[in-house]
Amino acid sequence: MSQAGTVAWLALRELWMTFRLLIVLIAHVGAGAVVGLLPAPRSVALERLAIGLAVAAVVTAAIAAWSLADERRHGRAAWLVTRSVARGTYLAGWFSAVALVAAIGASAAGVLGWLAVGGATQGIHPFAFPAAMGAIIVTSAAAAALGLLCGSLLRPRVAIGAAVAACAAIGAVALLTSASAAWLPGGAHVLLARLAGPEPVLADALRAAGIGLGLCSLLLVAARAALERTDL
Repeated sequence: MSQAGTVAWLALRELWMTFRLLIVLIAHVGAGAVVGLLPAPRSVALERLAIGLAVAAVVTAAIAAWSLADERRHGRAAWLVTRSVARGTYLAGWFSAVALVAAIGASAAGVLGWLAVGGATQGIHPFAFPAAMGAIIVTSAAAAALGLLCGSLLRPRVAIGAAVAACAAIGAVALLTSASAAWLPGGAHVLLARLAGPEPVLADALRAAGIGLGLCSLLLVAARAALERTDL
């Protein structure tokens, strides 16, 4: 097993032992469960799903920030780095672990949401929903990268607060620009809520996914640079 895979396994184990893995999963799956358990018109159900997944992305960022900052504070990150694990490899392992858990949870929520709104029979574009969900999964990955950036620089509580504040700011921008630029970071959730309407969202969802991947890459580069200059 590669070093990155080993670090990812250790990260998953740490997330499991501290119940943080369950928090991320519950936040995502809970969004789909609420839609399934509370009958509502299609537009309302999609809006609830979008809001729930947006909250789950914020939770993902907070957990990532908390985890990495806590690893640094307790010296576990330094222990691995002093045993020939490169800092970039360490970061990649933690990102893989958090992003994987978020992706699994978001996928499960998407399936529950699709079944709850009767997507196959209610006239929703068969490719628009998975495209929007794909963009949301990418957004959750970017949230994880943002959290790791905060955790690379700050103490646990401050890192959590910074990650949540940054996510809130991005979400506010997405809401304010949803009419003209729904493909901006955070706009994937707005696009999911708009699936019940007549306007097409497939193209914007694909753009949102691409921009989310670019943002995720930039945040990971910034997190690596920060981790290289941070005392572990």
